[in-house]
Amino acid sequence: MTTRLPAGFSTTVQAADAHALRLAVHGYLDHDTCDEFASTVATLLDAHAARHGPALRHLHLDWTDLTAFDSSGLAALLGLRRRTHPAGITLHLHHRPAHFTRLLEVTGVMGHLTERARGADSPEAVIS
Repeated sequence: MTTRLPAGFSTTVQAADAHALRLAVHGYLDHDTCDEFASTVATLLDAHAARHGPALRHLHLDWTDLTAFDSSGLAALLGLRRRTHPAGITLHLHHRPAHFTRLLEVTGVMGHLTERARGADSPEAVIS
């Protein structure tokens, strides 16, 4: 399933099972698209919970096709972490482009975003 959002942005569900959901983020995650990103991911998380109950433990986000990321995108990602972490869902940030990694490092939030959630059954968070 691909969700089309404002020009230059979309998310794709790559795989899903009861314990893990894999999403790819494509295009720009910035001021113009961050609200739609947050809404889309919330809808996907709600649909997953409706289907599987509270079994989700890992949300994998693939950033391979991310072309732009700004502070608004970072705020949306931090908001996602505020929702997932208390629910026992660990975020995994895969295939991060240099500009994305740089913003996470400069702001000091990399470890916060990928911290293992309580109740998550994985070893430490994966940040590949």
